[in-house]
Amino acid sequence: MALKKSIQLDNGIIVTYHRIVTINKITNDTTVIEVASYINEEEREKEKHALEKNEPMNVFIYTEYINKAYNEKETIEDIYEYLKTLEKYQGAEDI
Repeated sequence: MALKKSIQLDNGIIVTYHRIVTINKITNDTTVIEVASYINEEEREKEKHALEKNEPMNVFIYTEYINKAYNEKETIEDIYEYLKTLEKYQGAEDI
């Protein structure tokens, strides 16, 4: 699962493919979400292929960390839905 939305970064690069890399639940405190953004889905596929083959890659990945209130029962699907409530990801479509 991932999100598709065109977002221009501060450096001018436009990223369109966004996926959750990690969800770190700090018990009874906070949830830290790591989101990786790629220029497009093809770049993510290049990364996956390179990782599977243990080959070098030249893929632009923008990573950010988002903190949210802790919820023990949240699933990754819930976290994707949460991301879509944030201004940055509003209007994103599931892919």
